[in-house]
This record gives sequence, C-alpha cells and structure tokens, in this order.
Amino acid sequence: MKTIYILCGGPSSEHDIALRSALNIVKNLNKEKYDKKIVYIDKKGKFSETFTTYDPADEFSLVKEIEKSKQASIANFLLEVSKEDLEDTIILPVVHGTYGEDGTIQGFLDAAGLTYIGNGLLSSAICMDKVTSNDIFEKSKLKQAKYKYCYKEDFNDEFIDECIAYVGLPLIVKPSANGSSVGVSRVETKEDFKKAGLEALKYDRKLLVEELIVGQEIELAVLGDSDNIDVSDPAAYITDHVFLDWDAKYFSKSTREELPYKMDEDDKKKAKEFARACYKAAGCEGFARVDIFYGKNKEFYINEINTFPGFTPSSFFARMAMDLYKVDFSNILDMLIEDGFRRSNND
Repeated sequence: MKTIYILCGGPSSEHDIALRSALNIVKNLNKEKYDKKIVYIDKKGKFSETFTTYDPADEFSLVKEIEKSKQASIANFLLEVSKEDLEDTIILPVVHGTYGEDGTIQGFLDAAGLTYIGNGLLSSAICMDKVTSNDIFEKSKLKQAKYKYCYKEDFNDEFIDECIAYVGLPLIVKPSANGSSVGVSRVETKEDFKKAGLEALKYDRKLLVEELIVGQEIELAVLGDSDNIDVSDPAAYITDHVFLDWDAKYFSKSTREELPYKMDEDDKKKAKEFARACYKAAGCEGFARVDIFYGKNKEFYINEINTFPGFTPSSFFARMAMDLYKVDFSNILDMLIEDGFRRSNND
C-alpha cells in the first residue's frame, strides 16, 4: 500500500480554495490502495501534525491549530516522513497560488528528497510569475496580449502614460504573481489606472498590464510530459461580468459552465495544439490547466498556465481530465500519483 501525504491550505489568498480541493481529493483517494495522511499548512506557513479524521462535508474541518514555530513544525513533518518507506511514499501538495504554485513547496520537497505529483520548481515558478511566462511565450512566438510591466517603485504617471500609448484602453491590470483573478482589474480610463495598480500591488511587487482581448476565455486540461502529452477538449465559464474575476468564477449566479465549450472541430484542434505548445514552452510536466483566449478574430492567445489548478467538485481541470480519459475522479488521482512516481524514478 502506498502512503500519501496530502498537504493543504497554505499562506496564499487561495487558502480556502486549497482546502476545498484537498477535501475533494481525500474523499476520492482509493482506500484500498493508499494510506492517507493529511497535513494542514496555516496562513503563516506552519505545518500541522498529520491527521486522518475530517468531516467530508466541511473543508474547514481540515484546519488545525498549530502551536509549534514554523521551523519546528516543518522539522516535525520531515521527521515523520523520514520514517516512511520513501519508495512508496508520495506528497500531494494541494496548495494553490503563492507558496504552492510558485516553486516554493516544490523546491522544499526536492531538497528533502521527497516524491510529489505535478510540476517541479522551475515550471511552477515560471508559470506563477506572469511577466516571466509572458517573456517565454513571446520568445517562443506564441500569440498573446500586448503587455508591459513595472516594479512597485516604478509605478507612476509616466508608466501609466506609456501603457495607455502602447496597449490602449481598455486594458487589464494585475499582479504578476497571484492566482484566481485576485487583484485583477479592467481599466477604462487613466483615472482608474492608478487605483487598479495600487490594488494589484497589494499582492505582488511587480505589476503587469495587458491588452484586453475581446473574445472568450477557454480552459484546457493538459497532462504528461515530453512527447507524451494529452490535451482535453476545452471548457469555459460564460459570464456577463466584464471579465472572469473571482466573483464571476466562484460566486456569481449568472455565470454558467460550458463543458465542453462549443466550437467547430478545426478550431478545437487548433486550440489543443496551441495549449500543448504553451505547456511545453513553459517546461510543464505532470499536469496543468492552460487558459487561453479564443478571440473574436478566431485567433488564440495564451493567458496563463495554472500548475496546480483547482480540484474542487466544481473545478474544470479534473472534470476535463475525466472526460478526456473516460474515467472517474479516483482514477484520475491514480494516474497523477503513478506519474509522480514514474518521474521520480527517472530522475
């Protein structure tokens, strides 16, 4: 029997979504195959003792009080894991956004010699920092929105004027490194720009400004690495919001899902090829959700890659993967775990 450590929570703005993802994963892991151990990571980055009991109807039952210091709690986690048969032990780092998708936890697990599912340090860091990934997509000649960026200390009227002249209005302002559309604003006027920029800079010291692409944002699940990469059919949230922000994605009653997203077969094939090219350009491995814009001109533009997308019951990634392979969620988790072991053994 394999031993699975599920790390969940974390110190990002997506802490609660990570708990919801972790609960869905824990409930669907095959009881006959895995010995499951849960570790909660609080908003300060402290690790809880391992536990196995939880309320299957309440993700907040995964939250634990942690009295140890961050260093002592992490040392305690490593000491416990060190007693396992590491050839049959794997980590599921169910931590979205900062700390979970920026390479931090992957680097920590690499340094500790622990096997885990999903992307490694480099691809996680690249995809989390949207300025860096935009630069890579540009070098790879993958179509994307026009963009400019600056650091917090350089955000001023001169930068605002440069962006308006180059990108044009309306435009999108966002933190370079954050997730779930937190801190993202649509800007219609110069007067709105400064407020939007200051909001984005609450979440990161680097600000990204992008052209507003008119069209539909679509999402695709991508799994595998090297020449063995599978891509799902696209899905989309159809919303009346000005863009797919946090509220539209998680709370709006007017937002509806389209899974799969209806498009002609030729365009669907092009979307899948484009998503695969973006995934490879960023060095992704294991799995990711690739978000692209399907423009009114029928062109495709890369938006971003989520290297540990949501695994909640309503999240698109797992549902697209289930549709791709015609299996249930438990089998998808088996596939991701087997892939994690395979890549660890090949290193």
